[in-house]
Amino acid sequence: ISIDYTSLSLGNFDWEKEQKAVFTLKNTGNKLLVIDAVSTSCGCTSVDYSEEPIRPGNSISLNVTYKADHPEHFDKTITVYCNAASSPIVLQITGTAR
Repeated sequence: ISIDYTSLSLGNFDWEKEQKAVFTLKNTGNKLLVIDAVSTSCGCTSVDYSEEPIRPGNSISLNVTYKADHPEHFDKTITVYCNAASSPIVLQITGTAR
């Protein structure tokens, strides 16, 4: 599996506005890549993705949405459990909700 990046800064933004980020995972192996589960470090972060197995050479997008409860600097993790040898894969979003 290859990932375009594992950490993404959302920068500074109005805390009342939802923020979105996209992580792209590519199946670089020769078998189907199956995502078993995705968990987040808090309820303020959600992830939307296709649950179809990913064919070799194909990619999938993990669409992450962050909604701040109040103004704060944040550092949240998204953990991806799959059938790749490197599982679980930990992704990170950071930023400052003002």
